Amino acid sequence: MATKYPPYVNAYGNLSKLLAKIKTASVPAKVTRDYLSAVLGLKSSSYHPMIPCLRRLGFLDASSAPTQRYKDFRSDSKSGFIMAKALKEAYSDLYQANEYAHKLPKEELLDQVRTITGASKEDKVVPVVVNTFLELVKFASFEVQDIPEEIGEDIETEDETPMEKLPIGKVKFGIAYTINLNLPATTEIKVFDAIFKSLKRNILGIE
Repeated sequence: MATKYPPYVNAYGNLSKLLAKIKTASVPAKVTRDYLSAVLGLKSSSYHPMIPCLRRLGFLDASSAPTQRYKDFRSDSKSGFIMAKALKEAYSDLYQANEYAHKLPKEELLDQVRTITGASKEDKVVPVVVNTFLELVKFASFEVQDIPEEIGEDIETEDETPMEKLPIGKVKFGIAYTINLNLPATTEIKVFDAIFKSLKRNILGIE
C-alpha cells in the first residue's frame, strides 16, 4: 500500500514565486501549465506539480478553476488568514497531532510526519513534505483562529464571548458619562438629601 503524504512539491523553494504571481496576476478561468508558462512566466516544468498542490490546498477545484479561497488569497488583508486555514485543512493529520504544528522546529516536524504517514527515517519524501509545509507557513497568519473567508461573516475568537455578534462594518457605539460631584462643606443631612434627590430625578429619571 502506497504511503499517503500531505501536500508537497519537490521545487518547494519556488512556491514563493508562484504565490507572489497569483497575488498580482488577474484570476484565470483555469490554472494550467500553459497559464503558468505564458501568463505567469513560470516556464520551468518544476512548477507543474504545483497545480495539484494548489488543488489540495483548496485554491483550485477539481477542474483547476480558481476557488473563492484563491481569490481571497490575492488580498493582502486576508491572504495570511486564508493560507492558515488552507494549511490546517490540507495538513489536518499534522494539526491533529499538534495544534501548533507551524511553530514546531524542523526536526520535530520530521518526526511528526513520519509518525502520521508511517514512513521510515530513510524515506526521502518526508523532508520534502516538511520543507513544503514550512515554505507555505511563511505566507500564513495564525494570530486569529477561524477567520471567515467571506467578508461580512461573523468573527469570533476563542478568548471572546461577545454579547452580540455584529457583521463587519456594522458596529454599535455607545456614550458613557462621568459626573464629578463637589459636595458642599456642611453637616446638614437635609442638604445631602436634597442633592441626591435631585440627581435621582434629573439624571436617573426616578421620582
